[in-house]
Amino acid sequence: MANISDIELNQLRLLQIIFETKNLTRAGERAGLTQSAVSHTLKKLRHSFNDSLVIRQGNQLVMTPRAETLKPQLNRWLNDFEKNILFQEQFEPTTSTRTFYIATSDLVEQALSALLITHLAKVAPQVRVVFTKLDKRGLASQIESGEVDFSISVVESSHPSLMVTTLYRDDFVSVVKNDHPILANPQDIKQFCHYPHLLAGTGKDIRGMVDDALNEHGLSRTVQYKVANFSSAPYIVEQSDAIFTAPRRFLDAISKQFKISQFETPVPIKSYAMKVYWHIKNKDEQAIKWFREQLVAVART
Repeated sequence: MANISDIELNQLRLLQIIFETKNLTRAGERAGLTQSAVSHTLKKLRHSFNDSLVIRQGNQLVMTPRAETLKPQLNRWLNDFEKNILFQEQFEPTTSTRTFYIATSDLVEQALSALLITHLAKVAPQVRVVFTKLDKRGLASQIESGEVDFSISVVESSHPSLMVTTLYRDDFVSVVKNDHPILANPQDIKQFCHYPHLLAGTGKDIRGMVDDALNEHGLSRTVQYKVANFSSAPYIVEQSDAIFTAPRRFLDAISKQFKISQFETPVPIKSYAMKVYWHIKNKDEQAIKWFREQLVAVART
């Protein structure tokens, strides 16, 4: 009786070729093996199956009865293995109806969603995209559980199950209502500190990166309003004297919809990297790889 632990897949593939060609030299050529390697492998197979498998009669090889029985079974098994185990279904974006799930903040959703959906309408018109709320504390668990395919965040994570790449880099700019007095001299840092400010973010803290930057110059501002979502900030800006400082990409995406004007923040603020995370188990999946490439292409245009 053959012992499966003694048989390697490449040996079975060679045996299949020997059965087809009934010639060790041609079998070796097709398999890319030397004559001695073919003979050595055949010897091992004969031992494993406890059968000669092929015997020489004159100038040709003849299959044994055991080999005649084995041949169709071997062909079927190898074909099934190649079709069902080795074969990876091709992802075709033009016809796919797959749904991709992205966890992120309203900031990123506002900045990227329209660009991404416009792009996908051209290259993958039936693909669905679902944006969901990012759990910053559970970024890894959202991906590990399969709740989402990707997470987009500024959060740094070294979780062993996650893979990451920088989606884009961004800096900051400030906005006020169109007739705001500061627009007459937007680089006047004292005037910048004089007017009330609006901050977006979760939690009760009313300090942000602007405050840290001002502090380095011995200055401070008054954060009079704070909202949980970036998307509500421009509504307040166009109806008040508040100054709002936020990522440039976000403000570029929404400014035309509101009666607000941008100006360069008069105090330097360090830029940041927005990252996209996905699960390491999906790194070779065609659909995930394709969609990640689309995200990166859109984000970097």
